[in-house]
Amino acid sequence: MSPMPERVGPEPGTWYLDPLHSSLIFVARYLSFGRVQGTFGQARGLVQVTEDPTQSTVAMTVESNSVNTGVAARDAHLRSSDFLDSETYPELYFRSVSLVPHRRKQNAFTLHGELTVHGTTNPVSMPAQWVGEAPDLSDPEGIYGHFFSANTQISLSDFGVGDGGPLPWGGRLVGDTIDLVIEVRLQDADPTPFQRQIGHID
Repeated sequence: MSPMPERVGPEPGTWYLDPLHSSLIFVARYLSFGRVQGTFGQARGLVQVTEDPTQSTVAMTVESNSVNTGVAARDAHLRSSDFLDSETYPELYFRSVSLVPHRRKQNAFTLHGELTVHGTTNPVSMPAQWVGEAPDLSDPEGIYGHFFSANTQISLSDFGVGDGGPLPWGGRLVGDTIDLVIEVRLQDADPTPFQRQIGHID
């Protein structure tokens, strides 16, 4: 009988998204031709890791008004009722439904779940990978955290989000297809007290 592969990734238990060292990046078409990249700066997440990794669960919440493309006027427009309508829908949610290991690629899996944007929930699937763990430089026996990457595509129209069109020449201000890239560090301590201490949250 073949030996069981050595377990990699976080140990069973509760793990927290580190919002200061994680990023949610989106890329969209602009005026039908160009591409604009932005981020959401306020997110929190909880991962329950089980002995059987396929039974682990992921929950993530993102504040829609934390959208940032580097242009204040554009960000204000994205927060408006033309797009995200952050006043009415202040948060975006992701909840996992299942985790399926990749059949050939080591440390890779697909995360299936439900994404709620603009008050509308749709199923999404995200190819993801455990990138590795970083040692804790202050504690040789500890680890600094576990790092994961994931990506997916969504359509704004599926969530009832406007595209700013039609424009006079027939194009759209924002393309319907949005690329999402998620880079996450998980830690075993709740980051909320430290975030408050440094003024990252109220």
